[in-house]
Amino acid sequence: HEQELQRAREIQQSLLPKEIPQLPGIAVATAWQPALAVGGDYFDVLRLDGNRLAICIADVSGKGVAAALLMANVQASLRASVRDLDSPARVCGIVNGMLRESIAGNKFVTFFCGVLDANTRTFRYCNAGHPYPILVSDGAAHTLDEGGAVLGVFPSWDYQDSSVNLKSGDRLLLFTDGITEAEDAQGEEFGVERVAAFGKAHATRSAAELTEQLLAQVSDFCGAQFQDDATLVVLAVN
Repeated sequence: HEQELQRAREIQQSLLPKEIPQLPGIAVATAWQPALAVGGDYFDVLRLDGNRLAICIADVSGKGVAAALLMANVQASLRASVRDLDSPARVCGIVNGMLRESIAGNKFVTFFCGVLDANTRTFRYCNAGHPYPILVSDGAAHTLDEGGAVLGVFPSWDYQDSSVNLKSGDRLLLFTDGITEAEDAQGEEFGVERVAAFGKAHATRSAAELTEQLLAQVSDFCGAQFQDDATLVVLAVN
């Protein structure tokens, strides 16, 4: 069992980006806290050209080697769809179709994919059943709550693109449910409200500081006993 967990962890780590590409005027930072049992969190930051990045975060159902291998399938499907990343919704449709052909009947993937453009300061995105990102802007926090169904379940789901304009000082927090569902000793979850409150209270911090400090706060909250992988991707507009 320990060898299986170690192998799954090695697979998972090998799929995560070693370096995070950056854009002029917009910083991107990531953090990943593995749980004791191997889950299926995945994130990726891909350079499309000098002014655009593709940013994705996902969580596959299940744990162990099966989850890690399914995550590898998601990554392969995503990277095979790079030419379509002008439309994150099209990418969701392609990955959904690929997963439907290979995924077990009781498995699914939550997936969020966006294209960040430093020239226009726009973020075009599609959400397939993933926890809603939180945008902190002008001292207020709100969720990007447009979205569709999880991947791998509905073969002909029609995914739609959404877009948000970013401005100086904005902070965008993307996360998996390992963040919000981390529990304290009494069984209370960290929750979306605490993530939003943290974002508002620390909106002047850098992307790297936000990821490091939010993950530390969640770890303190749950006594470092993460029941699921916890992943963060933070965008900071200068």
